[in-house]
Amino acid sequence: MTDEYPRDEFDEIAESGGPVGVHRAPRPWWWIIVVPVVVFVVAGLLAFGVARFLWDTGSGSDSSATPSVTASTEPSASASATPEPSVSASATVEPSETAEPEPSVTPEPEPVISYDAPIAVLNGTGVSGLAGERASILTDAGFTDVSAANLTGSPSANVVIYDSEERADTAQEVADLLGIDAVEFGDTETLADIEVQIVSQ
Repeated sequence: MTDEYPRDEFDEIAESGGPVGVHRAPRPWWWIIVVPVVVFVVAGLLAFGVARFLWDTGSGSDSSATPSVTASTEPSASASATPEPSVSASATVEPSETAEPEPSVTPEPEPVISYDAPIAVLNGTGVSGLAGERASILTDAGFTDVSAANLTGSPSANVVIYDSEERADTAQEVADLLGIDAVEFGDTETLADIEVQIVSQ
């Protein structure tokens, strides 16, 4: 068996100074420089894009980071407050005190005054014209049916008497105009609904 092989193209490459066993033609010198430069530029652009993306997403997530912090701290505060029953008891008492409604004030009804009610002014003082003088005060106030006469009885003090409950407000108005304190419900000596009995000036 002989060690010689037929001559082929690889023998020619070896004689020309190329590396033995290389199946490709040698690359030019500029290819060795271009490949690292291209890889470096592509890697730099890729890193810049990733950093820009993380920067944009990081700025948008800052606002959402705050609620997560507060949410994590609030349960811890409430958890530490639960072992103290006295605090929760005082908290339940305070709303009940403030929740008490204030007593409602019922407005008083407006007085019903009948300016056309029959009114008799009776003079029991012995001073002439006193009944007519007091009757004119009521007429000037707007009352339309006022009469003056002498008193036959002898009451102990000046008094205004009214004979029906619906005349109560009117009788009080007459007493206020004439400066009389006593206002009573009862029968009158005359046919008037309201009777003013005067025994002193």
